[in-house]
Amino acid sequence: MLPAPFAYPTKPHCRRHGPQCYPSHRHYRNWLRDEFSFRCIYCLRREEWLTLSADFEIDHFLPKSGHPDAEKDYDNLVYACNRCNRTKAAKYLPDPQSVAYGLSLAVDANGEIRALNQEGENLIDALGLDDADYTLMRRRILETLSEAQTGGKTLRWLLGYPDSLPDLSIEPKPKSNQRPRGVSDSHFERRERRLLPDYY
Repeated sequence: MLPAPFAYPTKPHCRRHGPQCYPSHRHYRNWLRDEFSFRCIYCLRREEWLTLSADFEIDHFLPKSGHPDAEKDYDNLVYACNRCNRTKAAKYLPDPQSVAYGLSLAVDANGEIRALNQEGENLIDALGLDDADYTLMRRRILETLSEAQTGGKTLRWLLGYPDSLPDLSIEPKPKSNQRPRGVSDSHFERRERRLLPDYY
């Protein structure tokens, strides 16, 4: 059975990586790409569906305006599409490290999103996840997926990993790394060991 592209995780996000002390939050980009499986933490859009350089950004989960001390703290950074990042702005949302978004949000076969609890209502309201354009995007992806052939290019585009996975072992070395074992569990390393599935 193929994975569902809009199935939110049913467990809180547990950080795999822990680089610290880079001079700018921008240096964490490839770590965050791998951390959040190359998709937006909020709406689940994937790099493969958009333009990587223009459409994905680093979001400060706790806004810089209220938490300047967390501006370069890896554990305060998430990977988001530019629309979600800009809509969120300085809003406070349920923390994906303590709230399982999959227990708060559900997407049906028509692309409609619904809240399962108060955290889900807060996410939908703050990000506009029920806007018509989000719903249409999800519906079109799901309709295309239903018509895609197993092993075909469309299925690889919809559910596959990017071709150019970042090799975190050659990233500029951070001054410290709270979770150094995460590098060996990165998507690049798993693909090198032939442990990465074709679809996710």
